[in-house]
Amino acid sequence: MRRLFLIAISLIFTLAATGNALAAAERRVALVIGNNDYQNITKLEKAVNDANSVARELKKIGFEVMAYNNVGQKKMNLAVNEFVQKISGGGIGIFFFAGHGLQVNNQNFLVPVDMDSPRSENDLADQAVSVLAIQDKIADAKAKFTLLVLDACRDNPLPKKSGTRSIGATRGLAPPQAPNGQVVLYSAGANQQALDKLGDNDNNPNGLFTREFLPSITQPGISATDAMRRVRSTVTQKAKSVGHDQQPALYEQTDGDFYFVAGPATAPTPAGSPTTVVQTVDPKAVELAFWDSIKNSNSPEDYSDYLSKYPDGQFSALAKRRLGTTNSTATRGGDSPAAAPAPTQVALSQPRPVPETGPSIASKIEELGKMVSLKVSDLRATRRDNLLRIQVEITNTSSSNQQLYYRFKWLDRDGFSVWDDEPWKPLLVYGQQKQLINVVGPTFKATDFRLILQSPNNISN
Repeated sequence: MRRLFLIAISLIFTLAATGNALAAAERRVALVIGNNDYQNITKLEKAVNDANSVARELKKIGFEVMAYNNVGQKKMNLAVNEFVQKISGGGIGIFFFAGHGLQVNNQNFLVPVDMDSPRSENDLADQAVSVLAIQDKIADAKAKFTLLVLDACRDNPLPKKSGTRSIGATRGLAPPQAPNGQVVLYSAGANQQALDKLGDNDNNPNGLFTREFLPSITQPGISATDAMRRVRSTVTQKAKSVGHDQQPALYEQTDGDFYFVAGPATAPTPAGSPTTVVQTVDPKAVELAFWDSIKNSNSPEDYSDYLSKYPDGQFSALAKRRLGTTNSTATRGGDSPAAAPAPTQVALSQPRPVPETGPSIASKIEELGKMVSLKVSDLRATRRDNLLRIQVEITNTSSSNQQLYYRFKWLDRDGFSVWDDEPWKPLLVYGQQKQLINVVGPTFKATDFRLILQSPNNISN
């Protein structure tokens, strides 16, 4: 899961006056599915409640909602096709699914209520609904913005027969993939289980993820990506409070931001153009909304994200203190910390030593196996606000899509680790295309790094 750097400063809609043009440009459609009553596998309790609650909130903020409960495979596929048709050519779409999900060979599937107990993984794939297939259909529709929310990270519901191996992973879904123009949010990270309740006395009709998701989509002036980041942060904290590991997985490939509810500021209609409507969002209100979403977080990631967007923001000093980046925090025993190495911007095509750091920057790449079709075509590292900032360009030289997993090791000047090992993050690189990885170091102590890469298509060294 890469860091999200895109935060909108303002959002301006200038639309033609005709109703047809407005509908074409801003049609908002949501497909919401909740499956409880599985016929041949474990039933669920709160999936339908979760879906119904989401459908109600989306209707309130102007979405045309296609709501379905307890649907089979055929109806799910038909609903997806209708949804895709409605958002084609510039529409805005939200797909929300609550129910059972399974991963097979790193591919994720949503389970319809009429699925039989499969005899093999191929049988399961034939009876379930492929998440990747849904994403491909949405990508082909060329919608303006799409958000996929999957609350399907539960224990494997399929019974294990004696003497055989399990069909599908034991729990959870594989890391998400996000084609260009899509934001994807899973209710839990890879191989994690999503909680329905926080304890025996928790009588909330919604699961933990949905109850945090609902308020995020109705807050004015906060972008979808920042709203989803808020969901991730609050769910993670509340799950930890009961000793459970659940960190929603967020991944996005968008070139701009979408707002569920625009900010309150509305510009006056220009003279002579009474049919033109312009809406703006107060930048300070956007920044405040973002800060409010992370101010109680215990995650350094959140404060690094804030500083990357607002290096001179209203709360930058406080964010730095919480990261431990102020001089008073960095000073130990009255001594000033060692000077940070000079910023570097080095292309891997012409590797050279990083000033005063010893090894060449090419040595900062570690491949688990040899990558065949993927390569690091450029890597740049610099330092700002006392934090490392890294940009990596990955190129796919083949004509087929390639899956890559990556993570960073954060080191001090002597090569010792200064941060816990990160989870693997997914990156889907389309055929003959390039993708960027943008990362901010989690602590001022990190003055060096290693980028570790692996791909299912790697070959042994």
